Amino acid sequence: MTAKKLITALSLATCLSLALAGCGDSRAGGDTAGGAAPRGGTMGADGVFRVNADGCPPDASEPLPDGAPIKVGVSMALSGPLAAVGAPNIDGLRAVFAAANDEGGIDGHPIELVVKDDAYDPARATANAQAFTGQDKVFATLLQISNASIIATRPIYEAACVPQLGTISQHKEAADPERHAWTTVTIPPAVTEAEAAAEYLAKVHPQGAVMEFRQQVTLGEDWAQVFPGAAQRRGLRLLEVQHIAPTETNLDAPAAKLTASGADAVMAEVQGPMCVSLLQSLAKAGFTGSVVLTSACNGAKQFMQPLGKAADGVAALFFQKDPSTPSARTDPGMRRYFDDLAKYQPKADPTVTMTLNGYEAGNLLVHNLRAAARMEGGLTRVNLMNAAWNAQVERTTFLQPKQSMNGPKDPYIINDVTVQTYDAATGDWKPTGVVYTYRAE
Repeated sequence: MTAKKLITALSLATCLSLALAGCGDSRAGGDTAGGAAPRGGTMGADGVFRVNADGCPPDASEPLPDGAPIKVGVSMALSGPLAAVGAPNIDGLRAVFAAANDEGGIDGHPIELVVKDDAYDPARATANAQAFTGQDKVFATLLQISNASIIATRPIYEAACVPQLGTISQHKEAADPERHAWTTVTIPPAVTEAEAAAEYLAKVHPQGAVMEFRQQVTLGEDWAQVFPGAAQRRGLRLLEVQHIAPTETNLDAPAAKLTASGADAVMAEVQGPMCVSLLQSLAKAGFTGSVVLTSACNGAKQFMQPLGKAADGVAALFFQKDPSTPSARTDPGMRRYFDDLAKYQPKADPTVTMTLNGYEAGNLLVHNLRAAARMEGGLTRVNLMNAAWNAQVERTTFLQPKQSMNGPKDPYIINDVTVQTYDAATGDWKPTGVVYTYRAE
């Protein structure tokens, strides 16, 4: 059914003109308009990717004073159309940081979370970035959502040499270490999911007819660039795309058109509540073909269980385990997650996929902070970025737990996407044997 990716985007709203002199802090050092801001990085002969720190403010290479907190800024939607996404992510972050602090923090430094609401608005995300690099003096940021907000805020973080880590976007521009090495991405690109979906559909419907339901948001735009080619290379026949308005709630008309078309399958390039609306409309229209959902709709509890038998056999894209299934509670790889949530965030719902998403983003940051602290020069922002780009980690809540990054050779921490189908009788997912692994070009 769907993995866990939440990405999406408003229309590519106006990005504020970013005069770094207006960021209000000496960290901004340099004129971005003149191209002075450090941006890219290079691969060394030793196989280690290093960010370009030339022109960075001096404190980017200075270790934190003994005992000083590691401030981590998070700009996320706590209001607006994605408010339901923001709060669970924050719950997960609070749990993993509290667990790390209970273990003594990072080399004696406690982690301190600084949260700001951006309402999924690039202009507000930009204002938050200016505050983070100005008066808040954060050490790093996490989980900026949507390509529009990432692009709007990236010059601010680059000029200040503040790591912009674990951003959430499937757009190909989001992970670009050779030009924008101060930004990393926490999910695989759209092409990985699209290839996996096409592989699955070609397996169950050789030479079959597929209709795309494409929500008119960034998610849909990203899929429009990659799914048609992936499908056609596998001999699938694509029917007329059904374009869905971002806030549409009734999909009965396109569902009826799909059923009348004789399509074998539908590729649902949608997110959020529209996942449930789509499945309800397909059931009403009597569609009996295959349904594939993106990873933006992959929680069994949130999207499948409310539909009962109507969700049986629906396929979704995954890279992380679903914490809402019965098998998750007995999975040894999920035990620490559930234990940490129960201990440090007892009021949070650990079965929500976005809670796990926040927890794992924080878990990866803790890993990279510890690696940076062991480097020559100690815990600096430059070392943190270098640690992030050369990470090797095992995260057992993922379907492929062994993960790594290595600059342009391996720009994504998650490279594998699998297809699973929902079993309404057990309330759990079943593997289909389809796995696609992303390889950098």
